[in-house]
Amino acid sequence: MIEYTTQEILKGIIDNNRIIVQFIYDRYYHEIRKFIEKFGGSNDDAMDVFQDAIIVIYELMKRGEAEKIKNFRSYFFSICKFKWFNTIRDGKYTEITNVQLEELLPAFEYTQVSESLSEIIEKERRVKVYFNSFMQLTSVCQKMIRFVAYGWTIEDIAAEMNFSVVYTYRKRQACLNKLTKLVEHTLNENYITSHEKK
Repeated sequence: MIEYTTQEILKGIIDNNRIIVQFIYDRYYHEIRKFIEKFGGSNDDAMDVFQDAIIVIYELMKRGEAEKIKNFRSYFFSICKFKWFNTIRDGKYTEITNVQLEELLPAFEYTQVSESLSEIIEKERRVKVYFNSFMQLTSVCQKMIRFVAYGWTIEDIAAEMNFSVVYTYRKRQACLNKLTKLVEHTLNENYITSHEKK
């Protein structure tokens, strides 16, 4: 198998180079899957964690923080372990025993993971909540919120959707309020659930 340097791998990720992503999968996925399965996860869980870790590194690259990644393998595994720890901590895998957790916790190379990683993971979680909430809205609300995101004026939205300006304004506010409530409900529900598990 061809080997790549950390810098080559990072450049491949930011460039969305399929060869590099395939290399990361071939080189590291098996070990990540074994780790997650050892601590109660499935192959699907491992794939989710693997893909999320790629996104985290991509976000770090976009933020200009690539210099923090000295060794790709170590950093990538730290992210995967960190994410799986959060999944267990949030109570999604209650079958994990205290003995297993005691074994798991020292395995994290926290010194290799920047503080910004927690922020990125939290941002990623919120984006998923937002997306899932957005998909629960009616098609009309989805269109309106997309137009708002694109920076369209009330007048432009009204003309596009063949509504009056007054109705468009009210509908836009109702859609945004609905989305906000859905997002807040999910976040609060997750917060309560995670604290009940503790």
